[in-house]
Amino acid sequence: MEEEYVGATLNFLRMNKTDFDLLLCRVESSITKRDTNMRQAITAQERLLITLRYLATGESYTSLQYLFRVSKRSIGRFVPEVCRAIIHSLREYVRLPSTSAEWLHIAQEFETRWNFPHAIGAVDGKHVPIQSPKHSGSEFFNYKGFYSIVLLAVCNANYEVIYADVGCQGRVSDGGVFKNCSLYPLLENKSLNIPGPQTLSTSHRIALPFVLLGDKAFAMTDYLIRPFAGNHAPGSIERVFNQRHSAARSTIENVFGIMTKRFRVLVGPIQLEPELARLVVMTTVYLHNYIRTRNSDSEQVGEGDMAIEPGQEGSSSLIDLAGVRIRSSNQVMAMRMRFANYFSSV
Repeated sequence: MEEEYVGATLNFLRMNKTDFDLLLCRVESSITKRDTNMRQAITAQERLLITLRYLATGESYTSLQYLFRVSKRSIGRFVPEVCRAIIHSLREYVRLPSTSAEWLHIAQEFETRWNFPHAIGAVDGKHVPIQSPKHSGSEFFNYKGFYSIVLLAVCNANYEVIYADVGCQGRVSDGGVFKNCSLYPLLENKSLNIPGPQTLSTSHRIALPFVLLGDKAFAMTDYLIRPFAGNHAPGSIERVFNQRHSAARSTIENVFGIMTKRFRVLVGPIQLEPELARLVVMTTVYLHNYIRTRNSDSEQVGEGDMAIEPGQEGSSSLIDLAGVRIRSSNQVMAMRMRFANYFSSV
């Protein structure tokens, strides 16, 4: 494999050679094929590199065929195999906390970095464009008028994904995306060992729950809090709350921004059938965490051409979920107001 191809692809991904070699070691046994009497097998390094190039650039299999001198048919056969191997080998890189202590650690990082206490994650979803699927009717046709699958993700304060779901067709109402993911029943049934409500400080005696931070696409509950709707006067408690909420929730917007700059395949439309498109999208999530955790990034978020600043939510190029019009219960709105009162008192 010519070294310039390796260097160019890793430059697209902001991945260094050491981390590429480590990833190759992880997947090599799963993607290596034997030579036959008729032909020499494509090496594991070539298979991984071509797959990473596809994810990084979104180039067509035809383009990759000419670049790497590997048949389009072969590429179409091994890219899904390599994606599955990547997800399996990196499975520990994307996981929900399993203990109260782990949730408390995430909450502490949100408070330290983003000045929002009791936040255990920022949640959002985006429509990822795909080609028109065969025999699907309008199943994947979304409210913006194109075919898509939905990537729903929750991240921590360090731009690492702790949960991802790529299960919903674009047609599913955006309010239903969250309810259709595997995380929803776990939250509803209190099955995640999330700590119970605690006081925010010795001077603030009211106990408040640990919550996810979402936007208007998510209904507000006792475990998910969204900003106050409408415009509010400068200095008002609603305005102060919304500013704190926006700054902390920008983490998930930054995640999508970083991912779409690193993995141009997400900009789409992905020229694969939905099941394979889902596999490709999920692979980018695992690679995102791998690269960030390994510190392959030479640039930190907020610096260089990977940066997505808070407030630049459209920078990811992906379409947001539409807002849901569900009135929150008085109890949940009172909970949000208690957070707002606390922010205005400190």
